[in-house]
Amino acid sequence: MGTPYSAVLTLMVTAGVINIIMGIYVMSNRSKQLMGKTFITMCFLSAIYIFGSALELSAGTLKEVKFWITVEYFGMPFLPPVSLMLIMHFLGMERFLKWRLRFIMYLMPLITLVLVLTNDLHHFYYRSIELQIEPELHKVNLNVGPWYIIQGGYTFGCMIGGVVLLLLYWNRMRSSYRLQHMTMTVGLLLPLIGDFLYLGNVTPGGIDPIPVIMTITSALYMWGLVSKGMLNVAPVARDTLFESMSDGVLVLDMNNRLVDYNPAAASVLPELTTSSLGTAIEPILALHTDVNLLALHAGGEEEMPRIHDEIKWTAGNQSYYYQIRSSFVRNKGGKETSKLIVMIDMTERVRLQEQLRELAYHDGLTGIFNRLHFIHLSEALLHQSATKDEPLALLLFDIDHFKQINDVYGHDVGDRALLHVVEVCRNMLRPEDVFGRYGGEEFVMAMPGLSWEEAEAAAQRIRSEIAVQSMVAATSEQEISVTASFGIAVARGGCEEKDGGINQLLKSADNALYEAKHSGRNTVRLANSSN
Repeated sequence: MGTPYSAVLTLMVTAGVINIIMGIYVMSNRSKQLMGKTFITMCFLSAIYIFGSALELSAGTLKEVKFWITVEYFGMPFLPPVSLMLIMHFLGMERFLKWRLRFIMYLMPLITLVLVLTNDLHHFYYRSIELQIEPELHKVNLNVGPWYIIQGGYTFGCMIGGVVLLLLYWNRMRSSYRLQHMTMTVGLLLPLIGDFLYLGNVTPGGIDPIPVIMTITSALYMWGLVSKGMLNVAPVARDTLFESMSDGVLVLDMNNRLVDYNPAAASVLPELTTSSLGTAIEPILALHTDVNLLALHAGGEEEMPRIHDEIKWTAGNQSYYYQIRSSFVRNKGGKETSKLIVMIDMTERVRLQEQLRELAYHDGLTGIFNRLHFIHLSEALLHQSATKDEPLALLLFDIDHFKQINDVYGHDVGDRALLHVVEVCRNMLRPEDVFGRYGGEEFVMAMPGLSWEEAEAAAQRIRSEIAVQSMVAATSEQEISVTASFGIAVARGGCEEKDGGINQLLKSADNALYEAKHSGRNTVRLANSSN
């Protein structure tokens, strides 16, 4: 065996030793390695393949050559799919690595191994293996069979697929992971080039260059593993977090073109597709909101994100609310390199606030103003009437014999009676009138600008409409007649504002209502008629 073999064997053994060292290193620290198991598998499979190739190259007989070729195949055919799996881990694509896919990826190498072990029976993998002994070089001539070509196609498919995935993810990779990314890309490209050279029969002495090339790739992996923590903080951590975030995230360049987005952002902006990458984001945002979310101004490194709180967001016929946080992404030198927009769904919170606000101002059953808010609004109307020197009429009315409705038909029918009366009144009120539930079956109206005569006429119309519009009991379909008694008080040019305000006006109307109820009910009484 000549000197060239000695140099090649030295490189091979070096590559094998590096792979064993890496495998042991990762194995001892596997709790810290996200891709540890796959990387360990790749290291030991590489070592088997490299040492088998070295021993094949140093073999002196055809029997030894065949034996060490068989040993190589316990590692070599498994390396391409394992390398592809490692890349998928690195790029955060574990969700695709289900057990069925793993089984399919390992099936081809297993078939290849079985065919190599039994090759003498069928010659389906190698038609023949010959050893050509020359003074300086021992050359093995391999006459390949059909399955060799199939396995070769599978090998190239896995390696090219890995390179394509790495290239596709290059622009999406954070700058801090670019060295690891480049390491893995070179680690695939070099063996791929070596395979083409070997199949083209242009390597010196027809020697398989892959084990020698793996000296370089193994050294690269060792460097990335030790100095860059390639497996400790891989982009999978970033991608998994990015993909699983419940908040929508948009990454833009400095010209507001879309660079990246997560699935949550796609649910907020259904127009987003992969073809949207590289296009301006403003037209898409304008479909959902009129707010300029991109108006950022460069400042110092301590600049706080710009926050738009409770932005109304429309999607189809639905309305949502989002808190939008816009900020710059900076490089190590503090220069703005891109923009980040985070969309936090506030819809439930806003709707809850609206419900609480509704409960604070409105009656829970009827939806009209509650007593407290009615008094607040009517006090404002009273002050406004005093300023304009106009009257303000207050109508207080009570549903007649309401307790009997509850006792005979049940409280659910009683609630329907309240809703029925409120609906009748709403249809007869003016936009400027204020309507509230004063308590129980008692209601109150503030009607600005009405004199005594006009207020009495309005009360009579409402009373009459309530009386003629009977309601039906849901259980028996029996019609139920509902009537109401009214008491009226009118503030004359703001006099009551000076003499006790709205509370005094309510007291006067209550006295008039008391008289109406004791005068046979379903009637109207004026406060001044009782004085």
